[in-house]
Amino acid sequence: MNSLTVSTSKDLENILNHLDAVVYVSDIATYELLYMNQYAIANIAGEADFTRIKGKRCYQVLQKNQSGPCSFCTNGKLPDNGDSYVWEFKNTRNNRWYQCHDRLITWHDNRLVRLEVAADITERKEAEEALQHAQEQLKWLADTDGLTHLYNRRAFYKNAEKLRLSLPTNTLLGLVLLDIDYFKKVNDTYGHEAGDKVLEAIGFTLKTFTSETTIVARTGGEEFAIFLPIKSKKNAKAFAQQIRGAIGKIRVPYYKDVLSCTASAGMSTGYTSIQISSLMRDADRALYRAKASGRDSLCEG
Repeated sequence: MNSLTVSTSKDLENILNHLDAVVYVSDIATYELLYMNQYAIANIAGEADFTRIKGKRCYQVLQKNQSGPCSFCTNGKLPDNGDSYVWEFKNTRNNRWYQCHDRLITWHDNRLVRLEVAADITERKEAEEALQHAQEQLKWLADTDGLTHLYNRRAFYKNAEKLRLSLPTNTLLGLVLLDIDYFKKVNDTYGHEAGDKVLEAIGFTLKTFTSETTIVARTGGEEFAIFLPIKSKKNAKAFAQQIRGAIGKIRVPYYKDVLSCTASAGMSTGYTSIQISSLMRDADRALYRAKASGRDSLCEG
């Protein structure tokens, strides 16, 4: 090797060692690590130089607690036309995110090797994750009643309609509207803080009835709605009474007092061909009758 070649080689190595990116080469067949720049040695391998790494397999150095080839290894995915294979992953050794450009090349001894150049994109990924979390939070806030953590009125209609359309034709549906009896008296006697605690307790109780096929929401101040497929009107009536019973058992300690409540309910039923708004009107009329007849009761629409 002449002096020019040596000088060029040293210059190239110097350039690679000053890149703020991971650069390494490994044997395609044996996974032997043949080269790693100083950035990768320091930031991933945690070593001072390549001498303590030389001869090891890439998965032993680059990943944590890895005794064999990685399940996400790109060796079998590299194009044979010289193009790069671009991918992203979170390194298990330092928990940093990288965008990797892997390429199949021929080493100086004619064996095939994988050249990887990987840029740290952790800040970008964290920003993306923060944005996704913020979007999820906004969606949650848009669909959720902040006090009871049940669906709000808008989300109730949206999800009830989605459920209705997903069910087989001629599935029987039930809709129950609940109104907490004399709730204004709680606020007037104990204050709105006490009323909020009662509503929170009701929300916690009603949450236990929620499922993929049971939509529960707070649709107004002290009004709640439940929508679900049912086997029969008798089954729906039993379910509505079960919910009223659960609300009647709620006890909310408030300073020296213990608050409780009852609920009036209106129920309507119909098949999947009926509109949610129509079920709501029928249940609302039934609820009015339950309240007019003395409250703490259930009427059918």
